Amino acid sequence: MKNISEFSIAKRSQLLFLGVAAVLTIISANIAWLFPTRGELEEQAYLLHRAIADNARNQLFLFLSSYERSLSDGADVLNQSSGKKEDIISRLLKENQPFESLTLLNNSGLETFKKHRFLLISESDLKSRSQENLFKIINEGSIYRGPVEISGFSEPIITIAVPVSADNFSALVAEINLKFFLDVVRNVAVNKESLVYAVDEGGYIVAHPDSSLVFGRTNLINRKIIIEALAGREADTRTEGFDYQNEGGENMFGVALPFELMGWAVAVEEPRSVAFEASARISTVAAISFALEILLVILLIWNYVNLIKTASLFFQEKNQREAILNSLYDGVLEYDENFKIKLLNPKAEEILGVKFSDIADTPITPDIAEKNSKLRALAELMYPSLAPYASSAKQLQGSSAKAMEIHTSKPELKLLVTLTQVLDDRGNVRGFLKIIHDASREQLISKLKSEFVSIAAHQLRTPLSAIKWTLKFMLDGDAGALSASQMEYLEKGYAINERMIHLVNDLLNAARIEEGRFGYEFKELDLVSFVKETVTNYDSAAKSKSIDLRFEEIKDDFPMIFADKEKLSLALTNVIDNAIKYTLKGGKVNVTLLKKGDFAEVTVFDNGLGIPEEEKKKVFSKFFRASNVLRMETEGTGLGLFITYNIIKRHGGDVTFDSKDGATSFIFTIPLRKENVPTEESPTLKEFLETI
Repeated sequence: MKNISEFSIAKRSQLLFLGVAAVLTIISANIAWLFPTRGELEEQAYLLHRAIADNARNQLFLFLSSYERSLSDGADVLNQSSGKKEDIISRLLKENQPFESLTLLNNSGLETFKKHRFLLISESDLKSRSQENLFKIINEGSIYRGPVEISGFSEPIITIAVPVSADNFSALVAEINLKFFLDVVRNVAVNKESLVYAVDEGGYIVAHPDSSLVFGRTNLINRKIIIEALAGREADTRTEGFDYQNEGGENMFGVALPFELMGWAVAVEEPRSVAFEASARISTVAAISFALEILLVILLIWNYVNLIKTASLFFQEKNQREAILNSLYDGVLEYDENFKIKLLNPKAEEILGVKFSDIADTPITPDIAEKNSKLRALAELMYPSLAPYASSAKQLQGSSAKAMEIHTSKPELKLLVTLTQVLDDRGNVRGFLKIIHDASREQLISKLKSEFVSIAAHQLRTPLSAIKWTLKFMLDGDAGALSASQMEYLEKGYAINERMIHLVNDLLNAARIEEGRFGYEFKELDLVSFVKETVTNYDSAAKSKSIDLRFEEIKDDFPMIFADKEKLSLALTNVIDNAIKYTLKGGKVNVTLLKKGDFAEVTVFDNGLGIPEEEKKKVFSKFFRASNVLRMETEGTGLGLFITYNIIKRHGGDVTFDSKDGATSFIFTIPLRKENVPTEESPTLKEFLETI
């Protein structure tokens, strides 16, 4: 509370000073508005109109250069193609609407082929152009751009020619109709009162929103701004003697720019009363601003106390937020769209080895680690592509956040990162948040656990195997005759030892899967015979419980598959064994094999206990056993389905299940084509991320 009081006292004087300064600033700004100079208004109008004229000039340049480029591309095709030149010309004319006609000149300047969009051209219409300036420029290897001419349809056109280096040809000549310029100048005007137009080197209008001025060959050479622009200099009506009136007698404000590509001029104009109408509104705006000033002062006084209270509350919430962030076990990093760090809690500082005070508001760029090696982990976190390893981002279920794994190089860490957006109360993105969980220690613990399980299982398997063979030796009578009671006890001991060996093998298989050492040996396998043989092996177990075990008759023809028979047998027997084990006496177990596209589908159905709805998501987890089967069968490792899932996945297939009202079906698919089988095992971490 003392800190909040000190904050309130300190901020009151600051807010009072800022309030007075704000009022004085507003008054000064209003005074500046009241006395704008005419030169400033003209400068603003000039910059606006020049920008529009420049935009129109760029649009016209893009228009001409694009079709000039199309013409050059056509010349390249002619140079390289062995096909009919007439077909290439026809296609080029069809694809470029402004092209009025296309002509091929031979090396002597004679028109050898000409195609017009609307007219039929005969051989008698072809002429020699060897004496024209066009042929001279083409022979110099340059592009020819001709003056504006009027076509037979009273439309302005220009001629553009590009060199052709193919045998017997020297140039490809196009007549371009300028009526397509009309759409350009109609779309770049300042407002409905303004006009944008272009004139050629003779002062004739070649592009104007009013097309009648174009087709009527209106000449504007008497306007000084046009003369200046045609001479290659920018001009506007602010210069004395450059002003003019339009046809309606209105004084115009205009800007003209040279169009160097064609030696033309591009101009924009509008009535001066429209261009400078802001000056008429400025007094009204200033009066309203002064009135609002008075209201603002009243509102400042009225909100003064509330503002202090709000600031105090904000200060308190800020302290609380910092306390929460500082106590988090995970690191928290916040940054804006410019990659400037806005927040870094102590845990994040510890993980990344940096201090927030050293990088606050500093843009984190990809090359920042080259300047400061201490920031390498931070750079790799901000730009995962720089890290030694970064998984793809996975959407978290039920959330807009995403999760991924990043391995940093210095220090060497394995980080699980959650990325989300920081939104304001309106839903606008104001930044990004990364929650950093250091999984390095957990990875080490998991590795040590797997190694312990592997070592312990190996150490257990040797004495269990010795016990097995000792009991077998005695049961077979090799150590002498035994009484009936002795045989009974030894058989029980043998069965218990077998279960222990099965448990140890399951533990070893699970550890090898996690460590990526569950080796596979893929060979061709007859899937039908394999499934049938596996089901047959359980006939006696099914009969002992009066269970109807059936293998559905195969109707499809199956090719030889590419699989590890031993591992696939382990996967299938785990499922069938569970089905028989957890099906009550007199029940049924059906195994079917179907062909589904490029995959074989094996289904194991039973009408046993089923799987509780709330436990279905854990079915393929290690050591999972459903609560309803624990009461029926207390023994079991809970590793069978985990091992099955990983074996089928390694074969390029998938495992699913459906359980309703006690009826359960486990379905797994196996690829029928060798190329669909993965060549190496998928990382355990990747599988983990896919389940997030």
